[in-house]
Amino acid sequence: MPGTLFDASVWAALLAAVVAAVASILFLRTRNFLYDSLALAATEIGLLLLAAGIVAGTVAIRLAGGLWWTWNAHLTAALVCWLLYAPYLMLRNAIEEPSRRAASAAAASIFAIFDVPIIAVAVNWWLARHAVAPVPAGWMILPVVLIGAVLAWIRLRQEQRRRAQDAERRTAQEI
Repeated sequence: MPGTLFDASVWAALLAAVVAAVASILFLRTRNFLYDSLALAATEIGLLLLAAGIVAGTVAIRLAGGLWWTWNAHLTAALVCWLLYAPYLMLRNAIEEPSRRAASAAAASIFAIFDVPIIAVAVNWWLARHAVAPVPAGWMILPVVLIGAVLAWIRLRQEQRRRAQDAERRTAQEI
């Protein structure tokens, strides 16, 4: 069973997914690129936290049972979630025009957030059937969420600077 760092990282990543989905909805409603930048930053940091959680869970299982991967509900659900959010970043790199890229990425983010409750139900169902109690994330959730929020803020600022430079470059090319 994955340990506390796994749980805290996954909860922080799921919070980042919610932020990304809300920012994506706001982008589609307003076409304000600040929301697109926030969705991008939250998704990148969420994927990083989710990957850290998967690694922590894998190491915990290795230490407890000698296997690197056991396909338990927690790790498998986290991996499926990661596999749904990773294409978001690939999609952003595949489309050059900023408005189309942002709208397509927003749609992908909104689609992917629907997996979060499905994963929660599947994990709870699996745990109930196999009578395994989950390990609570406890006190580690707050520090991991704070670290994720600081990293997302830094990434948001970087993305805003990149967008400003890109806008200047596009304007200069038009002249």
